[in-house]
Amino acid sequence: MTAQLLHLLLLLSFPLLGGLGAAGLLISNAERRQQALALRTIRVLPQGRHRPAATSIARERITTGTLALRAATLFGCDLPRAQIYPVRWWIALLGTVALGRIVAAAALPLFGPLGWLLWPLTCVYCSRILFSRWDAQRRHLLQEQLPDALATIIRSVRVGMPVTEAIRLVAQDAPDPTGSEFRELTDALAIGVPLDAALRAMALRTGLPSYAFFATTITLQAQTGGTLSEALENLADIVRRRIGLSARGYALTSEARASAMVLCAMPFVAAGMMYLLAPDYMTVLFLTETGHKMLGVAAISMTIGVASMRALIGKTLQ
Repeated sequence: MTAQLLHLLLLLSFPLLGGLGAAGLLISNAERRQQALALRTIRVLPQGRHRPAATSIARERITTGTLALRAATLFGCDLPRAQIYPVRWWIALLGTVALGRIVAAAALPLFGPLGWLLWPLTCVYCSRILFSRWDAQRRHLLQEQLPDALATIIRSVRVGMPVTEAIRLVAQDAPDPTGSEFRELTDALAIGVPLDAALRAMALRTGLPSYAFFATTITLQAQTGGTLSEALENLADIVRRRIGLSARGYALTSEARASAMVLCAMPFVAAGMMYLLAPDYMTVLFLTETGHKMLGVAAISMTIGVASMRALIGKTLQ
């Protein structure tokens, strides 16, 4: 490969890395501005007085339309709720940048200077997988903890407590992440957001149909009347059945998941055993240009196979 092509690839890779760094700076600045806005809101609002709900909704729409949030979406990071992740978002991005550098270094002998292009691509792809996995784990916990939260609200309503006080009780006693979601709900109610709007906002934050059903149930009860405890008890029973069906689907796909793990591990196990038995036979793959091409094709085929198996198993679990 000529030196001119090498220079061209380097010129293409460095702007991409620069764009990743600029996106990180934009995300950091947006996060600081959001925290400063929250502090100013707390200081300005006097005790016992509330601003209209439209003010908070307008601010949220303005904030979510910034370039920083669009850059964060590229990496799969939910910037306004970055505190939900187990580690700092910028630490996760630094880890994916380091992983991308390792992948690019390993790909250089196989693909030549084209391997530099894998650096930003690997960074974006791995960060999206990491953040989506954390989001999926959080949604799973929210789904499992919702029946207990509904049971607390049902008991509180039956003894005569208002719905808002029952929600505040869940926010105090429920474990995270359910407790943190209901604390955000109570904070929204404290600054004057209507109950139906606050419930819809919580349903949008979680992205779970069960929370949307919860918001709809309370909103309809407030508008039409009826026994709230009975409606919430039926909803809790439906959520428990959904959790049971999901667990049953996970158990039914255990054979497919085990087969996928075995198929993914077999090439590496076979290559290791072959290297122990005939090292000269295996070193050809790493020392010759033809071997590099074969390893490149094998890596691409392996990636496609793993992605296909994940997609098939994921559709089965849905």
